Amino acid sequence: MIKNLGFFFLLYLSLSNPVYAKELSTLFEVKIPADQYTNTNDGLNKAFNQLIKKLSGSRSKKYLWRIGDAKLKKIDFVSSYSIESFEDSETLIAQFNASTLIPELRDLGIPLIGFNRPVILFLLKVDTGESKPIFLEDSHTSSSVSSEIVSILSTIGKERGVYLELPTFDLEDQNLFGQPNILFEPSQYIQDKFYNDGFLSVQISRVGINQWSIDGDLQSSSPIREEMLLDFLEEQIHLYLDDFLEVTPLAAGLLGDEILLSVHGLKSFQDFQFVELELDKIFAIKSKQYHLFSPSQIEYRAQLFQTKDSLLKELRGSSALIVKSFDDQLNKLTLEYIN
Repeated sequence: MIKNLGFFFLLYLSLSNPVYAKELSTLFEVKIPADQYTNTNDGLNKAFNQLIKKLSGSRSKKYLWRIGDAKLKKIDFVSSYSIESFEDSETLIAQFNASTLIPELRDLGIPLIGFNRPVILFLLKVDTGESKPIFLEDSHTSSSVSSEIVSILSTIGKERGVYLELPTFDLEDQNLFGQPNILFEPSQYIQDKFYNDGFLSVQISRVGINQWSIDGDLQSSSPIREEMLLDFLEEQIHLYLDDFLEVTPLAAGLLGDEILLSVHGLKSFQDFQFVELELDKIFAIKSKQYHLFSPSQIEYRAQLFQTKDSLLKELRGSSALIVKSFDDQLNKLTLEYIN
């Protein structure tokens, strides 16, 4: 068996067929608008702070304080930067060196999330009181409020390194939404139809001349003044992501979990290649060794940096590896490879 594993590993190293997966390819890239920094040095420092927010999934300042206490120079981890102009506005684009930064963050015990990032699907119903209520779509918006909400989703998604998406409705969807049917539940229908790792159904309604309310999975306890609506919605989305992305670090002196990682559904050597590369993108895995190999299945003994929960959170963002079960007695996580 060991000889066979060695053969497959060498074969894997010798091949370089391209493999494609859903991931955040710009994980180590940060863009800072010109109005948010005073000079290039200030901009690169702020870009680094935003990168830590993406990598850790946390808005907490404690990780930045830990980096400061370690006297790490943020600019030392910049691999390149440029300034781009678009419609009379400038943006600083910074690229950071993952190979030098990640080991330093590991040494400081900062929990990290890898390239696979979750999709949070929003079903947003907006009632301005001026026309028929609408569900926001990915393709277009019909009012200034709707346009600003879509812009908020885009900004937060880039800042936190997640996919905040709206559905695109076809004719069947539009017909269903247009028919009065007390048995039809739009949120469940959309949640089942479109891929998502997290789902939020929110209703935003004008309830007075300058008053709005937010109901559903995000709520306002009382009417909100119009000028505060977008800020309130933005903060509620951030709070949701704080909880959704949180990876709890281990207590000092504790080692990460050891688990048996079993991947099923392989049909070819290309599938094996893909699984290897997919697992390499998961920052929760510290190391792995082959335990079993067959034409349709591969098992690893995996050492994690944190707990198995941190691994499960990263796997939510994988479009190729689906969690099937976890056996507490065997400490075995079973995944299904979806080709």
